[in-house]
Amino acid sequence: MLTPHDHLFKLIFSDPVELPALLTDLLPSEITDRLALDAATPAPTEAVADDLSALHPDLRFEIPWREGGHLTLTLILEHQSSPDPQMPLRALRYTLGAWESAARGDQRLPVVLTVVIFHGPRPWTTPRRLSEMFDAPRAALPALARLMPELSLNLVDLTAIPDERIPGRDGGQLALLLLRHAHEPDLWAILNKRLENLGALNDRRGIRPVRGVLRYITEVTEPPLPAELRERIVRQVNPQLKEELVSWAERLRAEGREEGREEGREEGREEGVELGRREERQRSRDKQARTVARVLQHRFGPLPAWAEERLAGADADTLDLWLEAVFTAESLDALLSPRA
Repeated sequence: MLTPHDHLFKLIFSDPVELPALLTDLLPSEITDRLALDAATPAPTEAVADDLSALHPDLRFEIPWREGGHLTLTLILEHQSSPDPQMPLRALRYTLGAWESAARGDQRLPVVLTVVIFHGPRPWTTPRRLSEMFDAPRAALPALARLMPELSLNLVDLTAIPDERIPGRDGGQLALLLLRHAHEPDLWAILNKRLENLGALNDRRGIRPVRGVLRYITEVTEPPLPAELRERIVRQVNPQLKEELVSWAERLRAEGREEGREEGREEGREEGVELGRREERQRSRDKQARTVARVLQHRFGPLPAWAEERLAGADADTLDLWLEAVFTAESLDALLSPRA
């Protein structure tokens, strides 16, 4: 099930017009100067992997080289709101899938770049390179390096980037800023500081993505849209939004009345938002638990019933600790012991 964060990411970055500014900030100029970024085209994500349930990237593009004569570069944009210890392996599978889909008669392989945009409440703590996942004595790893495949994640950890250095421009930069602060209670304050980004998004792509940004903030933030900011949005971004923003406020009041909340719209909205946040946290925790289970099975084999019970009852912080320790733990019992 897509979260509001997934919807915002795909709404903004599914349009190739956001790619030039984003990639110029993220990749070396030796690469971007030679790519026809303005000619990027969306590509079906289904073509990347055979196992669509496990390997279905968020966004995929084909970008030609300016000088021609080469296979197009395949760009994969992946959105993560929690660390995935399998991410280097997933990126390798994306690459292999794209290579296997290349023309059979052509011995050349297209370049495949996977860019991971991460905005968890804490910095990324799981492996960033494929070699960090290898299960071998540490002393043997240097000698194995030239004999084993390697892949380093192009990881954009928004939690470690200050606001003034967030990549991209206009709507793309605004979306990443909102994702960076998504775990804070009031995103309207972020929008208030970057209203020019919203205006530039409207000028360049029209009202639809602007609506998406505003609806995203409405869904994930606690306080309602301040009246003063609403007037600024209508005046500086798009006058057509006036009726919609007023109707949103009316709808929220109606929902509050229907649910019988005696203290009016604001209290009703806060309760609804808090319920949504709890449900989203629970979904995130359940996904995290499934990820930990896969890693444990890879490391220790099939999980006994007691281990599954421990996973089912663990909170998000405990799951994070287990993820950090799984690659050095001597045994499953030592890792999941109540003393751990």
